Amino acid sequence: MRMTTNMQAQVKRAIAALALSALAISSGSARAAASCPALRWTTLGTAGGPVPTAERSEPANLLTIGERRILVDTGDGTVDQLARIGLDLGGVDTVFISHNHLDHTGGLAAVIGLRWMNQFPGVLTVYGPVGTRAVVDGIVASLATPGSIGFGLGTPPPRPAGSVRVIELADGQSLDLGQGASVKAVANSHFDHDGQSHSRPDTSNVSLSYRFALGSRSLTYTGDTGPSAAVTALARGSDMFVTEIIALDALLGEIRIRRKDASPEMLSGMERHLSTHHLRPEAIGEIAAQAGVGRVVLTHFAVPPGPLPQYEPAIRAGIAARYAGPVDLARDLQSFDVGCRP
Repeated sequence: MRMTTNMQAQVKRAIAALALSALAISSGSARAAASCPALRWTTLGTAGGPVPTAERSEPANLLTIGERRILVDTGDGTVDQLARIGLDLGGVDTVFISHNHLDHTGGLAAVIGLRWMNQFPGVLTVYGPVGTRAVVDGIVASLATPGSIGFGLGTPPPRPAGSVRVIELADGQSLDLGQGASVKAVANSHFDHDGQSHSRPDTSNVSLSYRFALGSRSLTYTGDTGPSAAVTALARGSDMFVTEIIALDALLGEIRIRRKDASPEMLSGMERHLSTHHLRPEAIGEIAAQAGVGRVVLTHFAVPPGPLPQYEPAIRAGIAARYAGPVDLARDLQSFDVGCRP
């Protein structure tokens, strides 16, 4: 059927209306993005160290605040996981370290070194507890040899020390991250031994938990900790609580099977540490309930190697005994958005 002039005009008007509608939707989305910048948490690695597993990468996270990309802990494999989501190191200018155990810092050398070797502009700022400066100084010192070799560009590379700076944080310290974003750090109970707290700002035995906020939205992250009133207070009212999890009995059984070389003293100390300096499901439920958090995201799974679903029912049941809100068992490279409140 041939279209009449009138029909052609109607079609043109319909196409124009659709185009205007699409433009309005696009403009509305842009305005919404401007009024509600991203607050996104991506679990780059969800393993519970320090034993590498085939199923999960070592503990590392990417925090997106607006246009900024911030690493929170940098376990081994961090740069590979960033590549898998299409982000190079030039897009990262900040790192937060929760504590200086190698499962949380094993990938920091690659973050610093490869960022320097690629000569990405700007300075990488590493925040962490007392002791972080010594860790970074050691990494920078290790770059002396590749620096002396050069990168084949005809000119000597810049000094690696100029590409990174360290800011050590004290218990209770808050920082303004700019553009309405902030972070607060508190010392938790991961390094308390025999009831004697070593989480003091004058020592390097400090493990920090962080609360990141953007406007009225917030999320709280703890790398490793035992039950902690300080963490509960930090998380109060958070939209999201990101926390480690331990399947204690299963993990202890696995250790006894795999580590036949371990002395009774070593096994006893390991059991004491794992049972008091990490969070079982019931303890997570208690913190989440007392703090009134919006949702719980589990990561850093301290469980025996193998598929995670076999432990999921017991984990969920333990948390649900005290907390009725939503619980996610995170996977590597999974993202969680904290949306704007009405």
